[in-house]
Parts: sequence; C-alpha cells; structure tokens
Amino acid sequence: MLPAMSGCGALAPENIQARHQIEKSLKSFPAVKSVDVELDSNFTAGDSWSVLILLNKNPGREETLTVLKDAYDRVVQVVGDDFASVTASWVQNGASVSWPISANEPNGAELDYLRELAKPDRGAMSAGRGRVSVDRGVVKEFPADLIVTPRSRVSVSDSFELDDMSIRAVSDTVDLSPIPLRKVVEAIDSKYREGAVVELTDNDIVSGSISLDVAAFGKESDGLDVAAAAKVLNVVSGNQLLQELGLTTAWNTSVASREGVFFHMKAGAFDAGDPPEEGAKILAAAQKSASASS
Repeated sequence: MLPAMSGCGALAPENIQARHQIEKSLKSFPAVKSVDVELDSNFTAGDSWSVLILLNKNPGREETLTVLKDAYDRVVQVVGDDFASVTASWVQNGASVSWPISANEPNGAELDYLRELAKPDRGAMSAGRGRVSVDRGVVKEFPADLIVTPRSRVSVSDSFELDDMSIRAVSDTVDLSPIPLRKVVEAIDSKYREGAVVELTDNDIVSGSISLDVAAFGKESDGLDVAAAAKVLNVVSGNQLLQELGLTTAWNTSVASREGVFFHMKAGAFDAGDPPEEGAKILAAAQKSASASS
C-alpha cells in the first residue's frame, strides 16, 4: 500500500502515485476499457477517492464478475483508510448499466438477471446490493414488458414517466404481475395525469404490505376528487394479491403533503378506509360507477 497523504491535495506526489497505481491495477482486468480516478481532498475529513471503471461493451459474464469481485479490494490496497467509492459502468445489449462496487461478495444471480433483462429500450439500469433497477425515462406508451417478477435473492425495480406521470413498481420477493398496473394507469383521468405518482410495491415502507399508492386526484387545496379515485378502486376490486390501496390528491411538493384515503384489502375486499368517512364516499362512488357500467 502506498502512503497516500490525507488532506495533502490531489497534486501531492504520493496521491499522484496512488492514482497511477489504481489505474494500472484496474486496467489489468480484461473487461476494463478505461479508469477515471478523482480525489476530493479535505484537511478535516480526510481524502475521498472516487473511481469510475468503464468496461468494454457487452463484457462476458465471468470477466464482469471478476471486476465486481476484486476491484474494490484493489483500490483499498492503494488508498488504505481513505474513503473510496468505486463504480463500474458499461453497455450491455444496448442498455446503460451502473454497478456500485463494495467489499461485499457480488451476487452472481443478480448479474445473470441483469444481463437477461438488458435491452436497448430499457434505458438506464443499475444493480448491486441485491436489486436490479430499470429507469426507462420518458416513454410514449405503457411498457408491455414491465419488470415485476423478482428472482431468488434478486429484487427488481422498474420506473418510467408516461403522460407526465411518474410510475414505479418495486418487488423484493413477490411476483406482482397479477395486479393490473396498466389498467390502473389508464383509469386515471387525463386532467389529473400531470404530476401524478403511481407506486406499486410488495414491501411498503410503513406496513410491509403489498401496496398500490396513487397520488393523482386533484390538488390538496381542492380536496380529493372522489369519482376519479373510485375509477381506480374499481380496477383493483377483487384482486387477491393486493393488500393496501392509497388514493390521494397529487403531492403538494412545497410541504410534502396530500389528502386522501388508504384502504386495507383482504381476499379482494376493501375495509372502510382511513379516514372511514372519506372511504365511504369512494366506496359509494365506486359502486355507483360499477352499476352504471354493468
């Protein structure tokens, strides 16, 4: 290990030598195309190294796994106790991939699933820490290949923007495909789509339940549009997998608040909602809408 000098600046001879050694060591991996090493020197907090490893296009599985397994240790061998952030990036089958590398053993199953999912229309992909994430950016139509099926030890996240709505599905262990997310999105009135947020997850941050949260139905200052919210409730009514449903106004971003109703579900049936007086209004509107369309 080189005696990299904490707080002495990027141009200190020891730190220049450390940078060159990191680059030389990492470029010895067959999969590596280039290495960028940056040093943020702080006299109080110490030095912080940022290392970006660019791999060759469409690297093979084993050579990729070797980089993910060994690159962090090689950097630490040079910088010692200094903080180091190491990230690998590459293009896999047309998709841009980013993978933060740590001291933990990389998950081969995670890499396998990422390589299988990588396609040009899936935009930016990231992995590491047990999850493969896809960020499609702005799309023109609801993706036919929405990723909602995790694998053993590999969770998935798929997000995109459609008609000015932000939509995200996250699953750690449960196949969420039985929940009709496309129909939910289609049921949102066009006048409420701008700024709407739709989130589907099998592990709600508060309850841990399989939850669908739709923040879309009017401004908080105007109150919840009950009839519009009822359309979405009817879409998921009877669904045997969903456990919670949130129907609210769009987020008031200035104060991070919103107004609405949260329902618990069991075997496809809704409870009274919270708050129940507002839940009753949505349930009544949903029943009226369902009767009118039958």
